[in-house]
Amino acid sequence: MGEIKSTLDLVMERTRHLSMSTKEKLQQRQANFAKRLQGLLQQYADGAMAVNRLRDRINALQAEFSMTDREPVLTAIIERIDPEKDNQSWLALLADLAPAIGQALEKVIETFQKEKAALVQVSGQRLGEAIARRHGISGSAVVPNPATDSDYVEQLAQLRQITRARLKASTRT
Repeated sequence: MGEIKSTLDLVMERTRHLSMSTKEKLQQRQANFAKRLQGLLQQYADGAMAVNRLRDRINALQAEFSMTDREPVLTAIIERIDPEKDNQSWLALLADLAPAIGQALEKVIETFQKEKAALVQVSGQRLGEAIARRHGISGSAVVPNPATDSDYVEQLAQLRQITRARLKASTRT
């Protein structure tokens, strides 16, 4: 009776002549680095790791994967920044890793906040006037909801997109 082979044995037999190219190996190493980096950043986001410990772990990870370029690290951090939320922990991390970029990001976030406040004000005035016209209700008790204004929602989406592009561009400064 013949030997019964497992699926893994069959696959290994048929693919033993295949090997990864240098480019594929590099891509695989970068992907593995990115996954491990995301794990470290999540631990930091959860409050399980301090800035200095994270910096040390990132440096060790870069050494392990022979990654000398800081841009993937900075890009991964910047992708976690949401200009509508509290970003102090990410800005503190960036201040430690790349002070110039951290300052640039703070300005981008401040600009977003100011532009969003201006959009809210314009939308509030427009909705308040519309309520007064349609229903004859006005005064300080009327509090319009900008989220119901389609122009505001559209402009805010554009502002988010522009801000995201500004955040990404700041890694190249």
